[in-house]
Amino acid sequence: MPRKAPTPCRHPSCGAVLAQPGYCDVHRTDQRQWDSTARKRQRQASRALPTNSAAWRAIRAHVLREEPLCRACQQRGVLRAASVVDHINGNSHNNEPSNLQSVCGPCHAAVTARHDGGFGNPRVRRKSGVANRCK
Repeated sequence: MPRKAPTPCRHPSCGAVLAQPGYCDVHRTDQRQWDSTARKRQRQASRALPTNSAAWRAIRAHVLREEPLCRACQQRGVLRAASVVDHINGNSHNNEPSNLQSVCGPCHAAVTARHDGGFGNPRVRRKSGVANRCK
């Protein structure tokens, strides 16, 4: 029976040819590191409630029903309908009502960019309380 064709090392720009698919001896640590990172991402993803789950949709609908106006805009004297439910402290695993607030899309985008490092902003840990308002 013929043998399987040799395959290149999976590390970018490595020209080593291997009998089995994977990494060469030099880059084997990359494989272990990638595997541990992938497992960590899977664990983190499984902890949070998926945004398309029935449970999250029910929570979101309840919060928007109880608080239909954007909380951040209301503090500035502007009445704008809320369309997003935001985690106040940024912890998506904490779906307690005290950690959720209704905000409009622009306010949510501004808060997310400010705290998650978007648009060149440094990544910042959120403090509990009302989301910072949009401009």
